[in-house]
Amino acid sequence: MGPIDEILVETAGPTLRAAAVADGELVEFVEEPRQRQGAPGSLYAGRVVRYVPSLRGAFVEIGLEKPALLDVDRNPPAEGSVLPVQIIEAASGDKGARVSRRLTLEGQYVVFIPGGKGVSVARRVSGEALRRRLQESGEKAKQGGGGIIVRAAAVDASGGAIAAEIAALRLRWAGVAEGLRTAQAPACVVDDGDGLARLMRRYAAAPCFVFDDPTLARMAQRAASRLGLAAAVEVETGGHLFDRHGIADVLASAQMSHLTLPSGGRLAIETTTAVTAIDVDSGGATKGADAALRTNLEAAVEIARQVRLRDLGGVIVIDFLKTPAKTFRSRVESAMRRAVEADRISIQVLGWTRAGLFEMIRTRTRAVLNGEAL
Repeated sequence: MGPIDEILVETAGPTLRAAAVADGELVEFVEEPRQRQGAPGSLYAGRVVRYVPSLRGAFVEIGLEKPALLDVDRNPPAEGSVLPVQIIEAASGDKGARVSRRLTLEGQYVVFIPGGKGVSVARRVSGEALRRRLQESGEKAKQGGGGIIVRAAAVDASGGAIAAEIAALRLRWAGVAEGLRTAQAPACVVDDGDGLARLMRRYAAAPCFVFDDPTLARMAQRAASRLGLAAAVEVETGGHLFDRHGIADVLASAQMSHLTLPSGGRLAIETTTAVTAIDVDSGGATKGADAALRTNLEAAVEIARQVRLRDLGGVIVIDFLKTPAKTFRSRVESAMRRAVEADRISIQVLGWTRAGLFEMIRTRTRAVLNGEAL
């Protein structure tokens, strides 16, 4: 699967529905509230409510419905103390948000960490040569204190563009730091709740955004200019955008627990809180080692697609069809590794367990700042 070609955005009342298309196929789907409180990336002046030793964490009042949880490794903060914190995981269900004292500001090409040091490269960038080149570009452009994470979007950026963005983020931080210093806790100092801006940052490298709403498209053009994006913004009216592009049917299939493979094999996908289990079944197709290998190779491609499309996170365990030859296992593992390379989110491919299952871990995007695994 190649790079994303376009982002189709449908409006559904207070929600934006975005479909990422690559090589004519849907590869990612995202629903974003047009505006939400307590979004990841938002910065607060928080007040410590209490420290809980058993959790190794402190509850911090930041002005939302429930206090946020701050992980504390050592030196627990005193009750009533005021801390600058940033949401790294939105509130969900009966759990409040999770926050961190490691504050960051995101740009298109880099993430600036005011309290950090040095230059690193986003984990999702693969290839030693490419990582080394981005590392060198970041070190040349840094010029000052703080830490820098060079994002995957910087692959085609010039050194001048990276340096200019770092300078702009430093200038922005000066204002944010003053706001955090003078705010009466609990208070939100930086609200990252604009759903349209989040979508456009998430898909900053996409060459084109297509909207079904002319007003939203105009807002997107202004946001693209503000964020320094070169993406084209287009409008298609006259009916449901997803229906016209064949997205609706694919989304419906992504809700199904059973899928059929081209060879006649089947996938069964079951997701729990702790793990996603995927079973590969021959579906009564031709038996034999070669047929099993063919079904497993098809399954690897479809599993990678479904994991990305459904935004599955955490531990993923796959029960492929059993094959007698070790070389067949090696081919299935290689196919699985190739298939997940296009995923924006970091995936650790752990390989085969002693029980003959295949295991990998995909970063939970709800816990990743602005949707990107850094």
